[in-house]
Amino acid sequence: MKPVLQALVVADRIYQDVSGKKIIAGTFNSFLFSTKPLIKEVDLPDGSKQTQVAGGMHAGSPYAYISLTDVCKGTRLRVQFVNLTKNVPLFSTELTLDCDDRLKTIEVVLPLPMLPVQGPGIYAFEVVCEGDILGSYRITARELEVG
Repeated sequence: MKPVLQALVVADRIYQDVSGKKIIAGTFNSFLFSTKPLIKEVDLPDGSKQTQVAGGMHAGSPYAYISLTDVCKGTRLRVQFVNLTKNVPLFSTELTLDCDDRLKTIEVVLPLPMLPVQGPGIYAFEVVCEGDILGSYRITARELEVG
């Protein structure tokens, strides 16, 4: 029996408070990236030059929040990040979950590596069980135009 995916969210940070609640901060479904340096020189009104570095364009290492039910002892999942344009997995990780009551909800907070984008396009996080995709979360990568 395969588990039921109730939620899959990708966010900048996921915290847990003292009561056990998950706090999901900075959800996103698209981001900008640049293959060019984000440093440029600008002319100031007094004739001097200043070096400026563009900030806020680093996707960092996000987290995935996964909520499942119908989880049995020894349930094996694979979470993968896929370039949908080329249908190529860029990374994956395996999880084994144990649960003594399949009616319980199992929450997984998974730290992820920096997203290895290969260029502009559509990517997805997929939760896979026994070769079947239980669900996916699409992310669009757009190249930042540096002037």
